[in-house]
Amino acid sequence: MKKIYFLEYFTYLLLVLLILIIAVWNSLISPPETIPRIIPTIIYNIPLLILMMKLKKNKFSTYIMTSYVMLLYFVIGVGNASTENTFKLGIIISIISLLVFLSCIMYVREKNKSLT
Repeated sequence: MKKIYFLEYFTYLLLVLLILIIAVWNSLISPPETIPRIIPTIIYNIPLLILMMKLKKNKFSTYIMTSYVMLLYFVIGVGNASTENTFKLGIIISIISLLVFLSCIMYVREKNKSLT
């Protein structure tokens, strides 16, 4: 399999995994006590769902935008890792967002090589 296809599927798979982890954590494992369970799930997952829909088109710019959004999710993960209640979630979000960031950057580099 070509490297570019592997990176494409790897990015998509990690985004799906990130969406599932955030949804399961906020609704089943550790739901918030003061607000409804669905609110943090929607707030965290809406940008990821938009990115997933755009990644289906395999546009160069979408992968660049995804890498920038993953940096924001890395910051969210580090913020969650600083508290005792959500330490595990923070570590998982940080690792997955870094993997998505790296795979997006590698995809852009490979795509750029093929265009020149």
